[in-house]
Amino acid sequence: MFQRKGQSLGKLKDTGNLLRRRLLLRLLAGAAVVLVFLAGFWFGGIYQRSQEDLDLGQFWRVHGLIKERYVGELDSSRAVEGAIAGLVESLGDPFSSYLPSKARADLEDELRGEFTGIGAELTEKEGLITVVAPLAGSPAERSGLKPNDIIISIDEVSTEGMSLDEAVSRIRGEVGTSVTLGVSRSNASRPVPITIVRDLIQVKSVIARTIEGNITVLEIRQFGEDTEGLARGAVELAKRDNHKAVIIDLRNNPGGFLSVVPPVAGLFLPPSTVVVERYKNGKIEELKSESIPILPQTPVIVLVNGGTASAAEILAGALQDWGRAKVVGSQTFGKGSVQDLIPLNNNAALRLTIAEWLTPKRREINGVGLTPDVSVGSEKTDQSDPALDKALELIAKGL
Repeated sequence: MFQRKGQSLGKLKDTGNLLRRRLLLRLLAGAAVVLVFLAGFWFGGIYQRSQEDLDLGQFWRVHGLIKERYVGELDSSRAVEGAIAGLVESLGDPFSSYLPSKARADLEDELRGEFTGIGAELTEKEGLITVVAPLAGSPAERSGLKPNDIIISIDEVSTEGMSLDEAVSRIRGEVGTSVTLGVSRSNASRPVPITIVRDLIQVKSVIARTIEGNITVLEIRQFGEDTEGLARGAVELAKRDNHKAVIIDLRNNPGGFLSVVPPVAGLFLPPSTVVVERYKNGKIEELKSESIPILPQTPVIVLVNGGTASAAEILAGALQDWGRAKVVGSQTFGKGSVQDLIPLNNNAALRLTIAEWLTPKRREINGVGLTPDVSVGSEKTDQSDPALDKALELIAKGL
């Protein structure tokens, strides 16, 4: 998924042409794909800096010593890959990364919703490998992995000092194999071991159903290529059947394509600002919904939790800011940065944080999250769904 809105855990299959579509190149990280790279220091002519800005003498000295005295062979291609990755890693931003050709292809496929792995999004939070959300119906969810779980070990190897890339690489694997995660939780006195069997993950980004006879539940699991069309179809059916309310379930949605959010918001909002992007040097750009809404007045409730991140927070924040929906649940994850995927030579790419995003009313979300209008502390279980119950209660009372 996204990003590293987190990163998705899995070995991806099939290549696509997502990167050819410029509007879909802009991602919220959160979601994103797993990388393992050599450390190193970048050199070369990709980014020109003057001698006064950057002294590469030390680098070239080390390079020369290796060529002259190293007992083995210097793999120049590997050295360049490691140097580029090292430059990006030096930013200290877990959402920026260098993608070699295979990792770039993997990301394309992951965002198309089919890969193998455990089906979870990870991020690095205060130096800790943290679960953003397990994907709905995934092995991770079935095994009990939860948002905000902290992974302290992988197959009995401590994650202390481990990079996000290395952690994700260790967790990934082939279908049918298993991985055991040591998980720390705020409500548990000791680490919880969770063994997960890797499987093929196929994500349908939108699931729609009718409850109570005339209420549409629109569960958006991620923002991918198919999201706008599936959401539009469900909303058109709700209008046709004269449903009295729509519940948009964004719980455990780790994000996805930023470009998909405005048209989805536009199903309920008149043309208006959906998200504000703040770039380097203070430049501001507003992304807007442009279509005539299908359901401009039908009551809407949005369900969120700690696994609601990135693009999902943008949708919830826009509907909340414009007074178009009540947000019900618990504090969201707080992923408020924008990544651009920039094609490079040899089918590689640079995933770079280029902006922060704000809600239409300029609320900052990064590291804070969205506060729901109605707080519901208890999470959904097989036996109960307190947030959904509260939504139905609000609808019955006319909101």
